[in-house]
Amino acid sequence: KFAEMSLRENLLGEEMTEEDVESIWDTLHSDGATKLAEKIASLKGFYVKTAQIISSRQDLFPSQYTDALSGFTDSLDPMPASLAKAVVEQELLNRDETFEDVFIEFDPVPLGSASIAQVHRAVLSEKYGGPREVAIKIQRPSIESKLMGDVANLKSIAKTLRGVDAMPLDYYT
Repeated sequence: KFAEMSLRENLLGEEMTEEDVESIWDTLHSDGATKLAEKIASLKGFYVKTAQIISSRQDLFPSQYTDALSGFTDSLDPMPASLAKAVVEQELLNRDETFEDVFIEFDPVPLGSASIAQVHRAVLSEKYGGPREVAIKIQRPSIESKLMGDVANLKSIAKTLRGVDAMPLDYYT
C-alpha cells in the first residue's frame, strides 16, 4: 500500500494526506506485530521474555506491537505436571528420596507458567518441617542453555551491525 501511495504521489502528483500516511503505518505495524508475535511464540524462551518487555513499553513501541505481544505476559503453556515433578526429582531431591518423601501434596495445575519457569502449590512432609504449604518454582528443562544460545546469537548480530551508522544500537563488547 505504501508503494502504491508513493507512486501516486511521485507519478501523478497526488499528495498523501496525513490520514493516508497514518493508515499505511497502522497497516504495516499491525501486519508486523502479528508476524512478530507468531515468530516469538514459535521461538519461546528468551524471545518470550523480550516480548514481555516490549509489551510493557507503550512509551517506546507502537500500540499494535504492545497489544499483540501483551498475551506473552499472561500464563503460557505449562509443562505437564509429570515433567515438572521429574525436574524436581532430578534437581532437588537426594538420591535415596522419592517425590512423596518430600511433598505430601502437589497441585498438578500450576499457579502460573512463564517462559522460563512455572510455579506449583505443594505441601511439605513432616520430615521437611510440614505439613507446611509451599510454592515450588520449577525451571523449564534445558532453558539455561537455550537462553545462553539466544544471547550469543544476539551478540553476534549486534557485532555484525556495529559499523552501520543508520542503526542506533547500544551493545556490549
